[in-house]
Amino acid sequence: MRCHKPDFPNRDFPIEHAVDAESPEFPHSLTDYLTGREIPFSNRDTIRQKILRFLIEEKGYLKDDISTDREIRFDIEGTETSSMVDISIRLDNKTLIVGKCSSGSLVSRERQIIAAARLLENYLVPFAVVTNGKDLELLDSDSGRVIGEGFGSLPSRQDLLEICRGFSFKPTNKKKIIYEQRILFTYDAIGCPVNCKVDP
Repeated sequence: MRCHKPDFPNRDFPIEHAVDAESPEFPHSLTDYLTGREIPFSNRDTIRQKILRFLIEEKGYLKDDISTDREIRFDIEGTETSSMVDISIRLDNKTLIVGKCSSGSLVSRERQIIAAARLLENYLVPFAVVTNGKDLELLDSDSGRVIGEGFGSLPSRQDLLEICRGFSFKPTNKKKIIYEQRILFTYDAIGCPVNCKVDP
């Protein structure tokens, strides 16, 4: 199952939760900070554009360091499904941070992004981030603990390189893969309304 809608809710989402909203009118499109292309408006992308700008302008990351919408594909009881990772940061050929951009409570998304950190690569991505555009948590992907709060807790590009220099990357725990897959499947199923088009 793959949800084709970029964000739920979208235009029906209460305006007070849209980042930096100044009027009750939603824009029809946004400019993607990485590519400069116009993309359809979604609340998730409003949040994502804010953190992308922060990473590059304030934390020194390069556009080439960052990927969006990387896909995790897996099989649940014979059904092929997938889950998207909103943001991932890769330095020295290793993914070091994955991020989830979503409105509302950060706590409710912690387990989702930790599961993604444990499934995206064949090793444990060491750090995970959840943000609603106003608040942010930095998590240790191994323990699942929150190790930083606020945008200032994000390591700069140089700091991240130093932190992970000589870092011993843990291999994926194959015995727990199915549990992490079920977590992502459940989150995506909850987030996708019944009228969302899905692949069979």
